[in-house]
Amino acid sequence: MSAAVPGFVQVDVDGLWAVRDCYGRAERDSFTNDPCWSEGVTRLDSVFQQAGIDAAFFIVGRDMELDAKRRIARKLLHRGYELGNHGQTHRLGLTLETTGGILREVTHGHRALVQIGAKPTGFRAPGYDVDSRVLKTLVRCGYEYDASLLPTFAGPLLRVAQAWLAGRWIGGRRQYGRISYGRAPKQPYIPRLYKVRKPRFERDAKRIVELPVGVTPGLRLPLTASALFPLSRNRVRDLFMRMAARRRPVLLLLHAIDGTDCSRPIVFDTKTPAMAGFRMSGEAKERQLRMIVEEFAGCFAVTRADDFARRMLAHE
Repeated sequence: MSAAVPGFVQVDVDGLWAVRDCYGRAERDSFTNDPCWSEGVTRLDSVFQQAGIDAAFFIVGRDMELDAKRRIARKLLHRGYELGNHGQTHRLGLTLETTGGILREVTHGHRALVQIGAKPTGFRAPGYDVDSRVLKTLVRCGYEYDASLLPTFAGPLLRVAQAWLAGRWIGGRRQYGRISYGRAPKQPYIPRLYKVRKPRFERDAKRIVELPVGVTPGLRLPLTASALFPLSRNRVRDLFMRMAARRRPVLLLLHAIDGTDCSRPIVFDTKTPAMAGFRMSGEAKERQLRMIVEEFAGCFAVTRADDFARRMLAHE
């Protein structure tokens, strides 16, 4: 029964420079010397190919300035993966921008992907930071779905955890959404453009699908590899089976760093936290990723989000 429930597997290709910025570390040479691309994306591609998973990779426009990263992105495109827009500069605090700034982030990121042959129709804001202006901008740019909303009340706690890992509070950011988004649907829906967390009720020609990021039952933590890495196969299977039993489509969100060897300090320069996979070797991560993806595919019918959103808009 549960195999008929749609599931989505997506990867945010946050380069090492973007991950270091998340934790307040200087970029240094991490833009050009970027194992998240050279190693992480390649390892995730291998996992998906072996499992027969039709995943999506959300790419930051800035990374397409480098030939080496463009070659990898084109390889993903030629393999048939969906490529989505993750903004131009990985702005953590997109909704702090002016409307013009939001438009630049979306359109410049879009243009970078079009230049390598992609036709992105899905967007995810860095840090799950979305509001009505972001949705209106996406509709204006012809996007079919947004996958930014995190339906959880735990945003403040997640921000505190982020600050604890970083070792300090970093200003000028807005991550993990708003507390009110905890009342948003946990399955794909067509939102009101002026109130993101509420389904649309009026007949309006301007529509877009909201594809919420999956959250775990109970605490509603983001359904990401960092939350699943510590779990055994049996616990991961039980979690996915319980989620599939609710008959709601679920988005499993991975990151390029999830496939990157962190047995050496690459994000944190000195003391590296033992959580979220920051001390795991590439081989250990690959084993866990294969297990996670296999169990997810066993509980959900893995589906391309762009096709799903297109069908949903056509039948709405």
